[in-house]
Amino acid sequence: MKSKKFEILHILAALGAAGMTASFFFVINYMTVHPGKVFVDYNTLMANHIGQTDALSLLIQFYMIGAVGAATLHFVLLARWFKGFSIFKKSQDYQELVNSNREVQLMAIPLTLTMTMNVFFILGALFIPGLFEQISVFGFTMQLIDPLFMAAGVYFAAVFALALKIFSNYFLRLIDGELDFLQNANLSQLLAIFSFGMIGVGFGALGFSNIPAIAFIGTSLAYTVIGLTVMLSILKFVLGFKSMFEHGINANATVTLLIPITVIAMIMVGAFRADIGTMNALGGERNSTYHLILFTVGLGVSFLIGLFALTAMRRKGFFKNLKENKTDAGALAMVCPGFALEVQMVLWLSAGLVHSGIITHGSVGYFMMWTPMLILQWLTIYLFFKLLKQNHFLNFDIQQLKTLPKWGMVQPTNAVNA
Repeated sequence: MKSKKFEILHILAALGAAGMTASFFFVINYMTVHPGKVFVDYNTLMANHIGQTDALSLLIQFYMIGAVGAATLHFVLLARWFKGFSIFKKSQDYQELVNSNREVQLMAIPLTLTMTMNVFFILGALFIPGLFEQISVFGFTMQLIDPLFMAAGVYFAAVFALALKIFSNYFLRLIDGELDFLQNANLSQLLAIFSFGMIGVGFGALGFSNIPAIAFIGTSLAYTVIGLTVMLSILKFVLGFKSMFEHGINANATVTLLIPITVIAMIMVGAFRADIGTMNALGGERNSTYHLILFTVGLGVSFLIGLFALTAMRRKGFFKNLKENKTDAGALAMVCPGFALEVQMVLWLSAGLVHSGIITHGSVGYFMMWTPMLILQWLTIYLFFKLLKQNHFLNFDIQQLKTLPKWGMVQPTNAVNA
């Protein structure tokens, strides 16, 4: 079975699988108790849940299987996409893309590669024994996880450099007056901001290290990238709505109205991780009130944006197009906002309400509050697989890709330009 046509935004399928992996891990991490550790690890799971038959342990075991399955899907989809991209990059279609507003789609590459490292983090947390045990490296005593944080920091820096290169090429062309405001009548430009936000979240993970220098570097980079994310979000949000108010938005493009939810989630999670990094670097105390306010604001605004976006999508006929399989690869952008909203809800409950003493971890009320989150998660998973099926799980027709006009070839005089 072959997909209809390769598109850059098909990479969002791999991103969605990574988001699904994270959604499974968030349930495992926050439903379990792991005192003294910033997140759940293999040792804690083996001691308390693996092989147990109580309801919570069975749920944890099921979600561990789900995380492994989602991670495997991520790598399969990513490999298929890069195989198609390596051929597409040599075509005339690619050259047309990089000289149009659609060049911003390339920012989905560093975005997805950042999530790939998060998938490795999750798999490491679930299956590497002794992550928080003390080891000696060149005479320095540290946790086993600290060298992994250092390696991840180098990786995130490389992806950040890639993102800056792609974005600067695109942005410098726009300030020469090349922004097509008719094509810009949507919020697809926020895809670039989503990418920076995700990188900020990645840097924020270094704040989990108990080595003050690593925590400080990670926190500093996280705050810097989050600041860039906020600044560019405002700019792109205003420009996008200006174009929509002048030219209107087409049905398939209405899915981009959901992207602000993911950007808000990245800012919230990045700021939260960076705050933990500040605690580790400077020896501060957890500010539960700040965290509750942070996630309450983010979650509340995200809900309102979601309601507006879904109303606009229904009104413009997006869901009709989706049902009739008339959407493009951009429809995959629906997946991450669902998982991002779930993540915000989990953090609002676990890092906000629980740590503020409003809700008791493990109480009946606590587990009842998980119900809408799990419903949202599984609705998003259902939608994700429906979209994957429509896009044939990225099984591209390689022979068709190879027949695309190559860059530099003389085009027939009757050729139609995209």
